Amino acid sequence: MGNRQELSVFKQECTHINQLARQVLHSLRRIWLRLEGDGAAGCTLVTPPPAPGDGRIEGALRCLTPAAAQEEDALRAFADAAGRLRARFAALPLLLEDGGIAGTVCFERDEGEWTAEEQETLHKLMPLYACAVRSEKLGQDFSLQAWVFNQVVDSMYAYIYVTDVDTDEILYMNRAMKEGLGLDAPEGAVCWKVLQTGMHGRCAFCPVPLLQDKNGPAPSCIWEEHNTRTGRIYENYDSLMRWVDGRTVHFQHSVDVTETRRLYREATTDDLTGAFSRRAGKQKLAALLAGCGGVSICMLDINDLKQVNDTLGHAAGDRLLVQAAQAVQAQLTGGDFLMRLGGDEFVAVLPGVAEDEAQRRICAALRQLQEAEGAQPQAGFCYGIAQFDGAVPLGEALALVDERMYTQKRALHIRRAAERLQREGTHSAPAFSYDCTRLYDALVQSTDDYIYVCDMKTGVFRYPPAMVAEFGLPGEVVENAAAVWGAKVHPLDKQAFLESNQEITDGRTDAHCVEYRAQNRRGEWVWMRCRGHLERDGDGQPTLFAGIITNLGKKNRIDQLTGLFNKFEFQNAIDELSTGAAGPYMVIQLGIDNLRRINALYDRRFGDEVIRIAAQKLQSLLPPDAWAYRLDGDEFGVLLRNGSKDAAGQLFARIRQAFAHQQSYDGKRFFCTLSGGCALYPQDGRSYLELSKSAGYALEYAKQRGKNRMEYYAPQIVAHRERSLELTELLRDSVEHGFRGFEMYYQPVFSGTRALEGAEALARWRCDKYGAVGPAEFIPLLEQSGLIQPVGRWAFAQAVTAQARWGRRLPRFKMGVNLSYLQLEDDEFFPFMWETIQKAGADPKQTILELTESYLAANMERVADRLRQVRRHGVRVAMDDFGTGYSSLGVLKQAPIDIAKIDRTFVNGIQESAFDNAFLRMVVELCRVRGISTCLEGMETEGQWRAAEPMHLDYVQGFLLGRPVPAGQFETQFL
Repeated sequence: MGNRQELSVFKQECTHINQLARQVLHSLRRIWLRLEGDGAAGCTLVTPPPAPGDGRIEGALRCLTPAAAQEEDALRAFADAAGRLRARFAALPLLLEDGGIAGTVCFERDEGEWTAEEQETLHKLMPLYACAVRSEKLGQDFSLQAWVFNQVVDSMYAYIYVTDVDTDEILYMNRAMKEGLGLDAPEGAVCWKVLQTGMHGRCAFCPVPLLQDKNGPAPSCIWEEHNTRTGRIYENYDSLMRWVDGRTVHFQHSVDVTETRRLYREATTDDLTGAFSRRAGKQKLAALLAGCGGVSICMLDINDLKQVNDTLGHAAGDRLLVQAAQAVQAQLTGGDFLMRLGGDEFVAVLPGVAEDEAQRRICAALRQLQEAEGAQPQAGFCYGIAQFDGAVPLGEALALVDERMYTQKRALHIRRAAERLQREGTHSAPAFSYDCTRLYDALVQSTDDYIYVCDMKTGVFRYPPAMVAEFGLPGEVVENAAAVWGAKVHPLDKQAFLESNQEITDGRTDAHCVEYRAQNRRGEWVWMRCRGHLERDGDGQPTLFAGIITNLGKKNRIDQLTGLFNKFEFQNAIDELSTGAAGPYMVIQLGIDNLRRINALYDRRFGDEVIRIAAQKLQSLLPPDAWAYRLDGDEFGVLLRNGSKDAAGQLFARIRQAFAHQQSYDGKRFFCTLSGGCALYPQDGRSYLELSKSAGYALEYAKQRGKNRMEYYAPQIVAHRERSLELTELLRDSVEHGFRGFEMYYQPVFSGTRALEGAEALARWRCDKYGAVGPAEFIPLLEQSGLIQPVGRWAFAQAVTAQARWGRRLPRFKMGVNLSYLQLEDDEFFPFMWETIQKAGADPKQTILELTESYLAANMERVADRLRQVRRHGVRVAMDDFGTGYSSLGVLKQAPIDIAKIDRTFVNGIQESAFDNAFLRMVVELCRVRGISTCLEGMETEGQWRAAEPMHLDYVQGFLLGRPVPAGQFETQFL
């Protein structure tokens, strides 16, 4: 239809030109066109052409071809040809917009010559003819394009149709769709009447309103349709486009995906329960955890499934699995999903759901399962739930929820055993049998002692592999063992050993217990304690002799709390590697971060359990070429035979991941991380003393730089340590001389309309030797040395005094004071705080204590009551550096705070990062719902201000508005 319209327009233009020309030139006889090149074959004649035999005109026209090198040459050729014509003929070139020549327009009059005025008129007509020629050529192109498009679209294995966006009238439908739906000529019909069944108006799922929404997410959309006419599933691609008549229409491209969805469902769904399969579910969960914005994971283990299968049959077991899956799925919404991990285990995944809400849902599912019709009396499941607020490896996440689920499962088994004992009492057990051939191997693997067995009929002994390796025995099975082993016994102890051994051989005693020294493969004399028992046959003859040899020297080398080798073995191992032919190796010292807080929160006995748990986890993470040792206090040593920084870095990365989340023991939760220091043999030392000292320096440096990290030894660390020691003494000297060198600076805080609201007090310090020392360096030294208490009190008194003075000028003036965690944990600080505020005459409601988010997140349960007490006295609490912690939103929900100070890192990306901008908006809205004020830190540019202004923040601070300055300058500049 569009091509016919274009041709019609062209003909109308040509007719109009002819009429105009005849009106202007009364003597015009006829006009014709000659198109050169590709257009010649499609020439449209406006008026009858000259007679075929008129060679004069044909010859002249042949001279006018686009093959001329340049327009000037073509025009010159044209002029020469035209001069040879009779005066009543006029031939003018048909020029294109780019300067080329498309052909010729010839005019012939009845008689006479063309006057100059008439020739000027003919020249004016030429652009109109050029427009007509372009219109015809365009119509020809459109015709070809339409034919190609129709052929391509009709041959596609897809449904394509076009509708009017206002009337839903079908304007076009390809052949495949017509044949697939059994429609003959649907053009002109309303789409929802012929493409669906049971519809009384536009489909509720029609995408046209979404596409017409100028504020919508995209100019096109992809969606899935379950068609009511065919019962098939289609994946639709919809957009708006311009139709041939200029109006906007709806275009849809549909692909039948029914079989694809069926095959996908079969491949990703557990046939029995309808949950995701193990593989598909883990892939989906891994993707969630990789870009995690918060997800709760619950692992479930169905109780007594094996018993149900064994007693009632597998059909009953399958029914129990289905009932459990249905009960859990009934509690899932939105993007939640359930996967069957295997056998009797499931994993429920709840994105964006807090742990307590997940707990409520799973408990509801458990009740539903237990109350289900036909449910088994013991129907139920054990579960473990964990919430993750950051990117976490899949294996680590599943291991954590599995550990929590097992804790509940273990408690269930213990409780049931006690109930069964109370209900049934003790009675004779059924016959017991076991695989005797496996017994020895199992016992050897379960103890550090050496277990031996002797066949008394043959005198052949069997010793464990560890004893063979330690003492260089010829093998695990030894004939004439008394002589072989006796040769390794110390000469002074050999008599007692042989006599005791002979008494067993002669059958004079059934018990054996003797201590002696034996020489190991390194030539060392080690104290041993050998105990054994003799078994006799039915005739009373000795038949089996078995017992345990305890390496007393090894016992003294084992740390009793952790089971790891102790620090003396650590020294021995380093000395042995250093004096041997070993290549480069790494010495790593690890320390538990903030164990003192855990001891204070619970007690030292619990702290010992934390050390033991950390040791076990550390041991499980070591590669085959590494060994762990317990050193002093909360420190461990690791020897890594692969002497490369890459290997050490990979090991510490695994350690950091393993300690990245809260752990629980005996119903109590705790959180701890490890810091590490690494030294390389021989670059950083050639002896135990040198290597342990270097690794210790590196560990200390890692803790100073923020903990939960590992540092490699470098000479600069020693210089840094020496500087830190000297700075600590200089700080102590300053405190003892009336806080000499300390000064308070104040950074202004403004409202969202740039009105002054208050200030944040910041301590600064300088000394004669080093000049100004930054707070990032001297504050950790104050905390480590205990000087934070006197300096913190001095700073607080200075700040509230300034607040009282400036508050008389500006009654709403607020003062924020940073508080160290050590001050918050000091029971004497709060009485000092009340007394200081009263003495200064400051308003408690305008005093703000600022604490970091990382500290609040790790110690929420312990400090929440204390912070509530502070707020009851009118003092407000601010959470500093918000957004940098591992559980920001969780802290925002739980923390008893008045102000959330959003970290400057989000301001830096507020203009470029959609995430930072969206995060800020979300935090502001959440705080507003909770009644918490918001303060944006780090505002440095007007662009950042413009980006943040629509968020209606309560407070803003940054270099754009004002830098920290001394008190006098603050009064002059801002008050």
